[in-house]
Amino acid sequence: MKEVDLWIFIYNKLNRNIRVNLLIVADSTLSSPGKTGFKMAISEDVETYGSIGGGIMEFDILNEIRGTLNQPEPVNFIRKLHHSKTKDGHSSGLICGGTQTLIVHTLMLEDRDKIKQIIDNLEEQTNGVLRLNPFGLDYTPNKENDKDITLFFESEQNWQFEENIGLLNTVYVIGGGHVGLAVSRAMATLDFYVVTFDQRDDIITMKNNTYSNKKIITPFNEIYKFIRESKKSYAVIVTPNHDGDKEALKSIIGMKLRYIGLMGSDKKSKSIFSHLESEGINSELFKKVHTPVGLDIEAESPEEIAISIAAEIIKIKNSN
Repeated sequence: MKEVDLWIFIYNKLNRNIRVNLLIVADSTLSSPGKTGFKMAISEDVETYGSIGGGIMEFDILNEIRGTLNQPEPVNFIRKLHHSKTKDGHSSGLICGGTQTLIVHTLMLEDRDKIKQIIDNLEEQTNGVLRLNPFGLDYTPNKENDKDITLFFESEQNWQFEENIGLLNTVYVIGGGHVGLAVSRAMATLDFYVVTFDQRDDIITMKNNTYSNKKIITPFNEIYKFIRESKKSYAVIVTPNHDGDKEALKSIIGMKLRYIGLMGSDKKSKSIFSHLESEGINSELFKKVHTPVGLDIEAESPEEIAISIAAEIIKIKNSN
C-alpha cells in the first residue's frame, strides 16, 4: 500500500536521524495534476518517495526544497500555486488551469513516534487525525473527523490542515475465483486495502492471491461479520454461482457501504432480488446495488471485468 510505504520511508529516515521534508497537497481545484491528499517526501540525503502531481511544478518545488536541506532551520510553510500565467501570486509553471495549495514541513527525529503511530493505525485500519499548522505537526490516534480532509486558510501565518489517516479505502471481494483474483490484483494497484472472501478452502486462485491484504474463509451468509460499515468500504460480489451471490448479497445489503457491486446479467440479478424479497428483504435496498457490475466496456475476460469494476469504483470514490 503506497500510503503505508510513504510513512515507512519517512520513519526509516528519521530513525537514522535523517530529516525529511513532507509535502502535502492540502487543496486543489479544476485541472490541477496534484489532487487533494497527494503526498511526497524528500529526505536530507536527497531520496524521494511519492508525488504531488509531477511535471515542471514538482521539479521546481523539489529543486527549491533541495536548496534548504542543509540549512539548520526546519521548513514549515503553505503556498498556493496557480496553474496559469495570468494569475497573481505563485505560478506553478503549468498552464492547465486551477490551483493547488501545498504544505511543506520538515520532520525531524522528535517526530518519529508520531510517524510510528500513523503506521500502526494504517496497518490496524484504525483512524487518527493528522494536523499541520504554523506550529508544527501533530497526530491524534483513535479520532475521526466528519470530513477526511479540511483546510482552514486565512493567511500564510494562520492556517490549519487536518486529515483522517489510518482507515484506507477498502474493497471486500466476495468470491475467490478467477474474477475475484483479477479484482484483487487491480484494486491493490490502486492502493486499496483488499479483503477477499470464499467459503471454499481448496481453490488454487485463492491460494495464488498474493494481492489481498487479508483472505478469509467463511460461509457467504456470514461475511457481514468481517465487513466494516464505512464510507470507505466497497463490496464486490463475484461468487461462482447464483446461491453464493444471493447469500452474500443478503448478508450485506442492509449495511452502510459506499458501493455494492453484483456480477451477473440483468436476468440473474432480478432473480436474486425476487428471491430475497420473498425472504423479507426490502426491495428499496436493491436500488443501491450496481448490477451488472462495472462500467459497460464489453468486458469478457476476468482481467477486463476487473478493470471495468475498478473503473466504476474509482468513479464512485472520486464523486462528491
